[in-house]
Amino acid sequence: MDDEAMVIIDGSTGEVERLPPAKTQRYRAKLDTVQDVRRELAKLYRETRSGLIDPADATKLGWLLGEVRKTVELENKANDPQSEGGTRPMTLADFYGQESITTKDPIQAAKDYQQLMR
Repeated sequence: MDDEAMVIIDGSTGEVERLPPAKTQRYRAKLDTVQDVRRELAKLYRETRSGLIDPADATKLGWLLGEVRKTVELENKANDPQSEGGTRPMTLADFYGQESITTKDPIQAAKDYQQLMR
C-alpha cells in the first residue's frame, strides 16, 4: 500500500475519503537576497494561479516572504557602510572617538592604541 493513496472508509455510509499524502522532504528555497525572495514570490503567484496552492495558504506564505524580504533589506543596509543609516562594526577607537587603527600586527595595534589614548 506504499504506492497507493491512503483512504478512510466511513463504516456507516461507505464513503471514501482520501488522506493527504505523507510528508516527504522539507521544501528549501534560497532566500539570501531580495532577488531570491522576489523569485520565490513569483513562483508562489504562478502556483496559486495554476490551482496548485490554496489562495488562503498563498496569502500567508506571501506575507512571510514579505517579512523575509524586509529582513534581507535591513541586513543589507546594516552591512553597507555607504548607505544612510548603515553601520560597520565599531572598534574601540571609534568608541573613544579616536582615529581607527589599521594594522595586521596585533602587538603594533595595541601600541598604536595606547599612543592614541595618551
